Amino acid sequence: MPRRRLARRLDSEPPGAQTARKYLLYFNSRDLFFRPALFPKLDSRSLFDNDLALKLEIGCGTADFLCALASKEPQANFIGVDVAWKPLFKAVRTASCLSLDNIKFIKAEFKLMQALLVPASLEAVYLHFPDPNRRPKFQKRTIFSPAFLDHMAKTLTPTGCLSVMTDHRDFFMEMLSLVEQDCRFEKLHAERYLIGFEPEVKSRFQRTWEKYQLPILRFEVKKRG
Repeated sequence: MPRRRLARRLDSEPPGAQTARKYLLYFNSRDLFFRPALFPKLDSRSLFDNDLALKLEIGCGTADFLCALASKEPQANFIGVDVAWKPLFKAVRTASCLSLDNIKFIKAEFKLMQALLVPASLEAVYLHFPDPNRRPKFQKRTIFSPAFLDHMAKTLTPTGCLSVMTDHRDFFMEMLSLVEQDCRFEKLHAERYLIGFEPEVKSRFQRTWEKYQLPILRFEVKKRG
């Protein structure tokens, strides 16, 4: 089931104005492309007015996983980016219910946000269950690419990590092969890749895909020292 179909099935009311101001940002695609200077940079100083470590989830959906991390790690900041309003509304409601002060969400196309990335600013990047549609007309949605790795090499801190996960084996092997060919990164595990993922709180995407009983495949890398 495509990610966007999952988003359409959500029934979530927009947050109130005060809650939206605290948690939710909207970066218009046209302005991101033509006038990126209108938007804050993706670092803790610009988004949270502090210098705590910043962790980013691309395609956060309802952000169950990210909100759980933010609750567990109050000494870090968290940003979730997604293209769909409905899951972000639910994410905002979860963050508000948990009274989190260290998380924000951005409705935007991540591929248009490269001008906002700041060198050595991200302690972790999570690309979990990206859109697996491989048909040619959907290729423009693909996040993981050599250009994406270029941005990660610049944007991750010296100790920062990139976590990638999916249940689509062919798609996973494409991504794994790309990162294995990039000498700027090294794996954080001895195995070629990892199977399974058991966080304290699973994302909506993970819960959905696990119903099909396909193994969750993942890898974690960091920049070479």
